[in-house]
Amino acid sequence: MLTKIRQLAIIYAITANLSAVEAPVQKPWLLIADWQMRSSTTVTHSTIDGKYGRSRYGAEAIHQSAAGAVDLEYYKYTNKFSGALATGDCAFGKTTDLMLTGYRQWDWNERYGVQVIYALESAAEDSMGLSKGFRWGLGGAARWRPDSETDLAIGVQLEDRFEASIMPIPYLKLIWSPIASAEFEARITGLQNGIILRGFLTEDKATTLDFTMAYETLTFRLSDGTYGSRAVSIGEVVTRVGLTQFLEGTGTWFARVSFEWVPFSRYSFKHDSETVGVFQNSPTWGAAARVGARF
Repeated sequence: MLTKIRQLAIIYAITANLSAVEAPVQKPWLLIADWQMRSSTTVTHSTIDGKYGRSRYGAEAIHQSAAGAVDLEYYKYTNKFSGALATGDCAFGKTTDLMLTGYRQWDWNERYGVQVIYALESAAEDSMGLSKGFRWGLGGAARWRPDSETDLAIGVQLEDRFEASIMPIPYLKLIWSPIASAEFEARITGLQNGIILRGFLTEDKATTLDFTMAYETLTFRLSDGTYGSRAVSIGEVVTRVGLTQFLEGTGTWFARVSFEWVPFSRYSFKHDSETVGVFQNSPTWGAAARVGARF
């Protein structure tokens, strides 16, 4: 799971870490292929000994316009348990996350606008089938652009959660570009809560170096345990460094690599809004790669 380790949330950062890269012509479509791995690490804060690691692969298709954006993403996670943990109730198999998110915006003028933000997700252990892992999110936000350097959206969304009641989640996204070669972004979305710093190493912004420090979440519906139906809720503190490079002058093809350090990772198993099991990982590291195109 990730990191879009994804508890149901709205991805207003439609182009993720690529949002600041400028193309010479308008290109509303973005297609991405993605791979990520996390090293296996010792499980702590559990009554069962063992190790846990994971990997994932997937793809995203994004369309963005002045009036809104839509993001369709598919990710498959392979979970690797070893030791006594592999035979305990906390072990689970491969999981799949299929999510449609987006927003629709109405501008009052150049500075102010309002948005409807939404998400539909199917996230479940593969043995269950995605039809049993369905949930949704819906909310609204106000957007303020006082100048060319500042872009702020703030609002609230209702989130349907596995094995728990519907919950309101605050939503905030701030982008501030004090100079042409740097950008600061703050996010509170439920999915990812933290900051991103970007530096543009070339004048045309074809090369971007970014640093992320965030708390990221993900939730999956799992097959029934000894206590009945259950879901796993993952929360991680992640420090990430990434490099994005456009591969030719038209701003179409790009590649991205990133490396991350995860000092905290906790897996909580839920049933009827109660935590019925938990394990916590020792610090671990990970790597990811992306290739994509804008057109």
